Amino acid sequence: ALANAFGIRAERITTRAEVAPGIRSAREAAETVLLDFRVEQEDSVYPMVPAGASLHEMIRRPHNPLVETASDA
Repeated sequence: ALANAFGIRAERITTRAEVAPGIRSAREAAETVLLDFRVEQEDSVYPMVPAGASLHEMIRRPHNPLVETASDA
């Protein structure tokens, strides 16, 4: 609602299935688009910046060799 008040198109992404189409739609748009991603509190979304922290305090994904791929190297 706030984005719309300033003439900015906004979309809320609430499921994993909506992620790719939402990003594709925003990238193809001629105007500014705000994507509001809603995630479960239990989901680990990295990188993350804790509330009130600076970008220098960003938390990155923990190192886990069991889930890494060649593209992570």
